[in-house]
Amino acid sequence: MSKKQKQFTDEEKNSIALKAVSGGDDAIKELSEKHNISEEEIRNWIRETGVKPVKEKEEEVSLDASENFIASVSYGANFDNLNYKRLVFWTVFGIAVILIFIQSIIFIHDYTTSSSTQLQSEQSRFYNIEEIQQSDQETLNSFGVVDAEAGIYRIPIDSAITDIANE
Repeated sequence: MSKKQKQFTDEEKNSIALKAVSGGDDAIKELSEKHNISEEEIRNWIRETGVKPVKEKEEEVSLDASENFIASVSYGANFDNLNYKRLVFWTVFGIAVILIFIQSIIFIHDYTTSSSTQLQSEQSRFYNIEEIQQSDQETLNSFGVVDAEAGIYRIPIDSAITDIANE
């Protein structure tokens, strides 16, 4: 495109704008190359002239309206025709599902806390039993004083069995 542009009359601008609007972006590009003007200039002419694309013959549309439709339009909205049986069913069903879900969460919580408490108590019981058995083994296998005034003394069980067997 050359920097010197041709001066167009209003009729030529209207004609170019009308062709551009009718053909879309491709037509604008072709017209800008053909007339040696910028695409932006053609868009400005379209805005200035207010040219609208030529519409084809509009089809007539007829609308058959039922009395229910006419009443809804005059009312401003559709009337509510609720299916109460279905509404009650889904409400009760939803509440039942939620209650079952809550009950299962409570059951899982109770189960995990009781099982962890039971496991902890079993482990502590076995620890005490092992400790008691170890203490009893030490008592059975060692010498010691049971009652010094009465003269009762403790000897290891192996020694006691040997003494009884020798007698």
